[in-house]
Amino acid sequence: MYSINRQSARLGKLINISDLNYLAIQKANLSTLDSLYNKIVSLPAVHYIEDSMSAFHDFTGLPWCGTIVLFTAGLRTAISLPSQITSHKTGAKRYFLMKELNEKLMPELSKMTSYRVDRGDFSKEEAKKRFDMASRKLYSEKIIEKNCHISKMFLPLILQIPVWVFNSIAIRNIVMMRETRERFSTVPVEERFLGMATEGTLWFQNLTTPDPTYVLPMVFGATFAFNIFMMSGRRVSTMPAASDSSRGQKMETYQNWLTKFLYCIAFIMIPLSSMQPSALTLYWATSSFMGVIINLILMSPKFRSLVRIPKTPNLSSTPYSDLRNRIAALLRQ
Repeated sequence: MYSINRQSARLGKLINISDLNYLAIQKANLSTLDSLYNKIVSLPAVHYIEDSMSAFHDFTGLPWCGTIVLFTAGLRTAISLPSQITSHKTGAKRYFLMKELNEKLMPELSKMTSYRVDRGDFSKEEAKKRFDMASRKLYSEKIIEKNCHISKMFLPLILQIPVWVFNSIAIRNIVMMRETRERFSTVPVEERFLGMATEGTLWFQNLTTPDPTYVLPMVFGATFAFNIFMMSGRRVSTMPAASDSSRGQKMETYQNWLTKFLYCIAFIMIPLSSMQPSALTLYWATSSFMGVIINLILMSPKFRSLVRIPKTPNLSSTPYSDLRNRIAALLRQ
């Protein structure tokens, strides 16, 4: 009996120790997440955007709603338009590069390799290895020569995503007065908050609360989806009509699945943005609307010629008519 009680007491201690260890681990994890979160919202880049936006607000004398719209439009244009031009140029260069490789250079390399095999210089297995090595080297040399590495095609995303995230955090910091003690003592945090609370417009007079009509979230979701719609119709491919049909089908399947995934993101962002302060939703909607404007500008053959984007055979000479027809076909479904 004594041994049973003793074992029970020991087991109870072990359970208590395990519970304490579990709670300690949970607390440590929570503290780590809190610490990471606080570091992100207190980054110098975030504070720089807060102060720049506030300085623009004070300099122009515009209400905060106008400040957010104009500041976002200018920043999005300054970052997105040049990077989009670079992306389109890179896509066009890669089109012609792959066309040259597929139609001229690779067939010549394959013919030369076959000749060496027929002459008995090396076996078919060795010939395949040499061909693969030579083709990769040739591809790399051509990429350097044409200055069209595929990473440049993703330059808009590489630049826009950090800016979008930091701007979103900066606006949330202002409307939630989420600042450090040092910032409270050196920056007019309360004044900025009161400005946000009273300098809205139309149906969203208070920028610190969510839009009660859901109009801004719907505008954001619609412009986000329209950007995806326009991008899905862009066919500045990294390779021309593929001689390898299976590879072309795989690329087409991948693009279709990516488009569907992005449409899902656009749909999810509507309820998500409806729970955010109106100032943040206004920023998202303005940024997305400017994306539509920039994409429409980049569709213009005259503008593309002006900024010297090489013309590829798979680009339409009537892009706006084609877009209108695509929209009409979608509405008829």
